[in-house]
Amino acid sequence: MLKKSTTPINMNTENKKSGGRPKLADYQKRTRCFRVMFNESDYIYIQSKAEQAGLSVNEFCHQAAMGCEVSQRISPEMVATIRDLSGIANNVNQIAHQMHIHGLEAVCQHCITIITEISRIIAQIKNDSHDSEY
Repeated sequence: MLKKSTTPINMNTENKKSGGRPKLADYQKRTRCFRVMFNESDYIYIQSKAEQAGLSVNEFCHQAAMGCEVSQRISPEMVATIRDLSGIANNVNQIAHQMHIHGLEAVCQHCITIITEISRIIAQIKNDSHDSEY
């Protein structure tokens, strides 16, 4: 036969979980609401810009109102281009090493090829960044 416990169990204090996000300080809490109305086309435009920046519409509007520059997330194409540029930088280091060993004439044509490729990639990055400005 089981005995009943005579001490009351307070469920609120004993089983309280301490995980989760820490509370914000009072100065960090957003306590004021500002209502803004948009027509349908403006709202769709803002929604697409927020999505490109990887933010919610509220956070996008907040950052824009506070004067922050809200920039677009780097596109997968841009990431691939930057990765290519990094690989070319590695090749340039290898060419410099070969030039020290064999001399400039031996690797001159390879250098010209790489310079052309670097110029093409930099032009592509400039075009992509100008196309994606807000």
